[in-house]
Amino acid sequence: MTIKTVLVHADAGPGCNRRLRLATEVAARFDADILGLGAEALETVLMSGNAIIDGAVIEAVREQVATELPAAEKHFRSLCAGAASLGWVAEQGYPDQMLALHARGADLIVASRPARDEGGAFAARLAPLVMDAGAPVLIASDRDVPFCGRRVIVGWKDTRESRRALNDALPFLIQAEKTVIVAVGGESAAGGTEAGLAEIAARLQRQGVTVATEIVPKGGGMVVEALEDAATRHGADLIVAGAYARSRMREWLLGGVTEDMIASSSKYVLLSH
Repeated sequence: MTIKTVLVHADAGPGCNRRLRLATEVAARFDADILGLGAEALETVLMSGNAIIDGAVIEAVREQVATELPAAEKHFRSLCAGAASLGWVAEQGYPDQMLALHARGADLIVASRPARDEGGAFAARLAPLVMDAGAPVLIASDRDVPFCGRRVIVGWKDTRESRRALNDALPFLIQAEKTVIVAVGGESAAGGTEAGLAEIAARLQRQGVTVATEIVPKGGGMVVEALEDAATRHGADLIVAGAYARSRMREWLLGGVTEDMIASSSKYVLLSH
């Protein structure tokens, strides 16, 4: 199991540079191709409150998008020039939806948190992307530091989502110097948790992963804080976790831990749902 196609959304501005550099670093590590995606929705038209929209307005917005997508491709090819192979696809649509669509041809999606002034028409919203993609999403750190991945923290809860994240992260874990599986205390009896962690460690060791396990108290803080503390203690810059959602009527809502990981983690984060 390895990573051979990395999918990343690109635009013409510098806001995507961090994730483009991350995509290039990951692709070099796994000798993978990079598939760039240019996507922009016609939000000016879609968000209009007018019942009748002038055809000239629609055409002007289409022309603007048609101009910006080639500029995004040029930017993508310039920043990712060191990759073994580059592909490009352009779509008129919301970036997170288009990334989820083209995840069918990728092993990993590289993303980043949108800037505060970026709307959903121009930037991929991470919550729906993680929930809908069916592929692991690697979120770039907001700090301007290169991705290392030599030490990895895996946040563990005995659920389908955690098992999926562990499987999806295997290419990174096999290459890492050390992986620590961290269960945040309070979810089950310690004996059962320890037995489960021992099974995980044995499985990973058979895959060639150097692994340790920990049960840490949640204390008065959030689970994300406990995982961040563990990452800092072990010198890890990558946290792997399962992404959780709950259904309320027909609306999908993120679980609290997943929401916190997306919103505030200072590390690189690999999420799978």
